[in-house]
Amino acid sequence: MTLMSSLSRARCLLAAIAGLLAASALSAPLFSVRNGSTTVSFESPAFDALAHQSVTAYDFHEKQDHVYTGVPVRELLSRAGVDFGEKLRGRELRQVVVVHCRDHYDIVFALAEFDDAFNGRTILLVDRQDGHAVPAGQGPLRLVVPGDKRPARWARMVESLEVVAVAEGPPPSSP
Repeated sequence: MTLMSSLSRARCLLAAIAGLLAASALSAPLFSVRNGSTTVSFESPAFDALAHQSVTAYDFHEKQDHVYTGVPVRELLSRAGVDFGEKLRGRELRQVVVVHCRDHYDIVFALAEFDDAFNGRTILLVDRQDGHAVPAGQGPLRLVVPGDKRPARWARMVESLEVVAVAEGPPPSSP
């Protein structure tokens, strides 16, 4: 075997490996929603096919308005079997949604914050900013929470949402 044929085979092997890695990245879930024993994973085409909404909101870090386009988090939670409306009462109100991010900046919301009966705003999981993909280092998905006075709950690089029941504890002790 000559040096040229060895190099040619090595290039073919590297190209095949690169192709497999690219294919696996394309089929990897974009993010997931977990509610108890139910997990719903969304790949990019499935997320793109969902109904999107836009909101103009002020980015405190960049000190300017942007148009953010994405899917209401309520819709994503509903697809994992989360109940809203009249069913969200009593013990169900002890549920929280944990937003997990790639940079480990995890955030917690009361489940009721996503219900129209409790809150008049729509929290979005966005994939577009000003008509383009969310910028590198912030995406591919970003949580936008319009109306928060501080953007501390705006999350970048969102990977998953998890619904968790807060355990019932003992009543507070009297002083």
